[in-house]
Amino acid sequence: MKYIEPTAYNLAESQEIAKQIEVELAILLGIEQSLQIALQWMTRDRGNSRKLSTLRFVARSFERQLTRTRVLADYGGYMHLITDIKPRLASEVTALRSARAELQANFERIIVRLEYVSPDDAVGFPKVCAELEHYLTDLKAHGRKELELLQRSFRQNEGQAG
Repeated sequence: MKYIEPTAYNLAESQEIAKQIEVELAILLGIEQSLQIALQWMTRDRGNSRKLSTLRFVARSFERQLTRTRVLADYGGYMHLITDIKPRLASEVTALRSARAELQANFERIIVRLEYVSPDDAVGFPKVCAELEHYLTDLKAHGRKELELLQRSFRQNEGQAG
């Protein structure tokens, strides 16, 4: 893709995309916070069936919103803006998409394990919770990389440096 001088339409479209992703990410972060709260929930000698039920529900909600933000980013969203503005960053965008796909595959495995783990499994249940916590940490780090690339692409465009 070739860089095209921004027009009023392109600028307005870019601003609309930025606002949409801001809203969608705020929703995702709210659900992620709910997932963290559920993971931190300490049950007291009553088993983990209620906690597991809550984790399954929130994890499914998180998965749906995460998929939505990924689709919005890749199809008509901010990822194409990066390559439109700075085509030389296309390899970094591709690498981030690949890393995101790997994260998504890991999350899907965790979701399956969450569906099949028994609340009474004293080893398996805490293990899947730990995997979910680790995944959230990895996803947050990945999100920072995407944001940094997005900011860098626009900063370079405006200042023509870096």
